[in-house]
Amino acid sequence: MTQLPASIEKLTQLQSLNLSGNQLTQLPASIEKLTQLQSLNLGDNQLTQLPESLRSLDSLTELYLHGNEALGLPQEVLGPNQHDVIVKHATAAKPAEILDYYFRIRGAKRPLNEAKLILVGRGKVGKTSLVNRLVHDQFDPEEKKTEGIRITEWKLRLHGSEDVRLNVWDFGGQEIMHATHQFFLTQRSLYLLVVNGREGGEDADAEYWLKLIESFGGDSPVIVVLNKIKEHPFDLNRRGLQQKYPVRDFVETDCAEGVGLEKLRTVIERETDRLDHLRDAFPASWFTIKDQLAGMQKNYVNFDEYRQFCERHGEADAAAQEALARYLHHLGIILNYADDPRLQDTHVLNPHWVTNGIYRILNSDKLARQKGEIRLRDLAEILDPGEYPAGMRRFIFDLMKKFDLCFSFPDDDTHYLIPELLDKQEPAEAAEFTPEGCLNFQYHYPVLPEGLLPRFIVRTHVLSEGLPRWRTGVILKFEENRALVKADVQARKVFISVAGPLAGRRRLLAVIRSDLERIHRDIRNLQPQEMIPLPDHPEVVVPYQKLQVMEQQNVREFPEVVGNQVVTVDVNELLTGVDLEGTRRRERIPDERRQGVRLFYSYSHKDEPLRDQLETHLKLMQRQGLIEAWHDRKIPAGSEWGQQIDVNLERADIILLLVSADFIASDYCDDREMTRALERHERGEAVVIPVIVRDLNWKSAPFAKLQALPKDGKAVALWEDRDTAWRNVSEGIEKVAEELRRRSGRAG
Repeated sequence: MTQLPASIEKLTQLQSLNLSGNQLTQLPASIEKLTQLQSLNLGDNQLTQLPESLRSLDSLTELYLHGNEALGLPQEVLGPNQHDVIVKHATAAKPAEILDYYFRIRGAKRPLNEAKLILVGRGKVGKTSLVNRLVHDQFDPEEKKTEGIRITEWKLRLHGSEDVRLNVWDFGGQEIMHATHQFFLTQRSLYLLVVNGREGGEDADAEYWLKLIESFGGDSPVIVVLNKIKEHPFDLNRRGLQQKYPVRDFVETDCAEGVGLEKLRTVIERETDRLDHLRDAFPASWFTIKDQLAGMQKNYVNFDEYRQFCERHGEADAAAQEALARYLHHLGIILNYADDPRLQDTHVLNPHWVTNGIYRILNSDKLARQKGEIRLRDLAEILDPGEYPAGMRRFIFDLMKKFDLCFSFPDDDTHYLIPELLDKQEPAEAAEFTPEGCLNFQYHYPVLPEGLLPRFIVRTHVLSEGLPRWRTGVILKFEENRALVKADVQARKVFISVAGPLAGRRRLLAVIRSDLERIHRDIRNLQPQEMIPLPDHPEVVVPYQKLQVMEQQNVREFPEVVGNQVVTVDVNELLTGVDLEGTRRRERIPDERRQGVRLFYSYSHKDEPLRDQLETHLKLMQRQGLIEAWHDRKIPAGSEWGQQIDVNLERADIILLLVSADFIASDYCDDREMTRALERHERGEAVVIPVIVRDLNWKSAPFAKLQALPKDGKAVALWEDRDTAWRNVSEGIEKVAEELRRRSGRAG
């Protein structure tokens, strides 16, 4: 369809209209007559302009214009597409803000002509020498290794007349840094993967990095550089890599002899020219703001200062200021963490200041000696106090927490553990978990990212308190059961063994799988394979997905070769041994009927360790699909945190108030969240459950008439056995969730 029929204006009661995937070039002004329209999807058309009348659709809450390149709307303004809004519960961009931006840039605007070039690869492959040759035409045979990230500005000229700026991010290759790098690998960038033949295994090395780029950089184009080619001649399986990854070209270089550098420049210019977002339209005022921020002497400013800065330079619109901050984050000019309340006072940051601070901590001798344990006061020795004053040191740790790089101990929030720097030695206790005496499960990875197990240790630290932790493994305890979770980096496998009472083994396995799957979802296209070892022959593993297909096709058993014999495997018995009751049945229910009861945490950030403990005890309900829990740490990157909190508070079926003196004293929790929660409770729209986490006099609080948990409103912190307290809380929440699901007719 190339144009809308005139009769469209008669559909005045229409509430949703999906016109995506057509060939529309314009919309009729009469679209303003669709006064009841709430959702309009115009994605993937050929629109060249929008009518002013779109702004009169007052009921419109969702507007999707993705895939209409001629409109010049950047992703940061468009927001998530309709699929992500529906499936991932992302928050749609406000139509008014999209349209305001569009009509403002129609006047004074020019193409951005700026992009981010990211160099990755192992240490000593010559990344920094390559940057120096490309940008400055210099070579230093004694070049020092890059500690952390080095950022360089590179000016190119395309087609002989078009000036373009590349922000070049050169990542240090030390192994300890790989897990940290991934949080700065952004989409909409051009990547240079640098490898050499000094140590062998080049194909596996290239595969590792390409998978990492794919996971965090999406479909960003990659140029593979075969460096030091004169010193160590080698080649790669070029066709095989190009079939699997977005590799645009391979270039052989040698910085010492100047080999291949002109070709590499040409390829970089060609791929930069092809970047979709390179020429996004920028309002004139944004260029001034961008350049001023890039040259700013301050290492950080709070968001109010940033807004004032924007106003002084011609951008007074709040939504446009937020969109610009997200845009500059993707370009690598600033780092913007408006999505995290922990970091809300310091949104706009100098990337050098952030990355150098984190890398100095990770590389410190003191941290290495202390096997990853560090206290807030230690930063006075590690970081320059002039550059990192006392008031900003906790911020660095909060940023590392955001990235799952560390956690604070429950009894002291100034005492942290960074699992990446734990001892490498596996403790003797690990040998107690014999496969024959445990419930076993495995994950096999095409590429096992550095830091996956340390990140898992961060996410499950509540369960490993007082138990052995090491760099590639951990022992966990939940209820009466214990589990060993460890990675074999060379084999690219994670092994899980659960011991203890038979009745509780599946429960602990479900908690472990829940956390690992959450990490897997965060790493795009990781695609690990779940494997179940045979109980009587744990050396033989069967793919979980294969068993699921067999069950769905009513195949009850199958033969499996074990050594020199053939054994019969019972499909249902093997699956039931690792799955909680009802889990697989629920997976076969259509998505629209599968939604769990939505649960919202309202809490003081000083009670975050207690929230972590409760969340651990609710993971079984999440695994079974009974609940879908949300708290402010789940706000997606780039989202405005206050808006996200409001949206999820309004969606919630159950609202948990984690009550403590700090919760009562928090203006945001008390005045905003609790007030609105109690209003929804009074109207029957949601159920509010106070959970008394620390002792205080709450009998005169606004929620005092509600049924509080744990039993008799006794604070969790006062219970002799805290696990018993949390179990009492989780059972109370489960009863409410079951009743709400029964009333709503949701499938389980």
